[in-house]
Amino acid sequence: MRRSITHLLDWGLSAAIALLFLVLMSSATSFVNTVYGGDAAIFRVVGSALRNGQELYVDVWDHKGPMLFFIEWLGQVIREGRAGIFAIQATALTASLALVMSLARRFVPGVATAAILALMLAVLSFTFEGGNLSEEFSLPFIVFVLYGALRALADEEDLRGRRELALFAGMGAAFAFTFFIRANNAMPIAGIFAGLLIQMLLRRVPVVKRFLAAVIGFLVVTGLIVGWFALRGTLDDMMNATFWFNMRYIGDASIRPKAAAYIGTIVFATALTAAGVIGQVMRFGPRRPAWAVGAGLGAASLYAVLSPTTSYAHYLTLIVPMIALGGLMLLQVLTSRLRNLLAVGLLVASSAAMGYQVPNAIRYAAAVHAAEAAYENQLEDVLASVPEDQRGEVFPWSLPATYYLMTDTLPTYKYFITQPWWGSVDPRVTADTVAHIADTRPSWVLVPASGPSDEDLQRLLDADYVSARANDRFELFHLK
Repeated sequence: MRRSITHLLDWGLSAAIALLFLVLMSSATSFVNTVYGGDAAIFRVVGSALRNGQELYVDVWDHKGPMLFFIEWLGQVIREGRAGIFAIQATALTASLALVMSLARRFVPGVATAAILALMLAVLSFTFEGGNLSEEFSLPFIVFVLYGALRALADEEDLRGRRELALFAGMGAAFAFTFFIRANNAMPIAGIFAGLLIQMLLRRVPVVKRFLAAVIGFLVVTGLIVGWFALRGTLDDMMNATFWFNMRYIGDASIRPKAAAYIGTIVFATALTAAGVIGQVMRFGPRRPAWAVGAGLGAASLYAVLSPTTSYAHYLTLIVPMIALGGLMLLQVLTSRLRNLLAVGLLVASSAAMGYQVPNAIRYAAAVHAAEAAYENQLEDVLASVPEDQRGEVFPWSLPATYYLMTDTLPTYKYFITQPWWGSVDPRVTADTVAHIADTRPSWVLVPASGPSDEDLQRLLDADYVSARANDRFELFHLK
């Protein structure tokens, strides 16, 4: 009974912290400091299109996995706009915090638990980048698998037989779900499973049934996803967007130095986890308690954030579980006095980091909001030439997804934004979009003021369209 009350309190506290964090930091969905965002806007537009009956990867397209867009669709079903997504974000972050809190209680006492949560939130405050991004929605699944792995190593009497197999099946299902959000996001889970296997073999614990249950969980979720697209006749479209396009996208990717702040976070995470792993082995020996899980999670997480050639801060969200576990392992091996000193130090440093980052993020959101407002004013100016009942027929070329949110319209073709950028990865995107414009002959085509940057489209505009209106950001063309 007492344990149940503790769990309820943990979840309640986690929910309160999650809501406060999201209100301050999730500028793409919060009701304060609001912006449309970059990738966040893309995902929200796709979710809205699906909510309105469009077919994923056929009518509306992006190169993320289908489970991300299931989340975005669900957010729009809950409530259109930002609020539904915010509700899902709050649920996901609450689960992540509550599971980490539950794990921390098994390793360390109260002040150290608070330190780990503060450290986790401090790192998130730097990596969140406005919210509604794939790494954020992957986080609770990674933490759940970590939670399950450490529970499986705890040798508790209440986690035997069918309950343990069910846990492993759930871990496998979480692996699959994350894999189909974004394959790269599932790498930390692969590292956890690898470390768990090593740890169980060292303990001479039977692994076949447990890992078979995980494989079954993975295959069930994968089968449901693949089967859904196969039945709809869109499996090839999903596979091309989710995997083959991305293989071309990362074709020149390699582990190479990133920006200083990015590398600094990586170095900190590596040092913390390495200290925890070494300390665990030195104090408890190679068979106990969970050093291999920490090593596996750490190595896979580092690869996940270093392998892309870009260095977007939101990638670093994937190392938050690594930092949490590294901190827990290190605190566990210290003496009570040293543990308390380090915990207090982490609390102070994390609070200072958040004290710096929260106002900084709010100021940045305000600047982005002002820039988006200026962009929207220019957009409204150029669209003044389009009758209201024809706004949804304007075809935007090489524009961001914010176009649809600002005009409250939906895509009319699957390659609906940044066609030249997508075309730099797969030339068929640009060619197919120009062919679509030539075939459907939309009454209006909107391009950046600098021009379409595509010779075929420029020839089409010169032959069949006339410039109707232009300003500093846009030029609007009307069919002759």
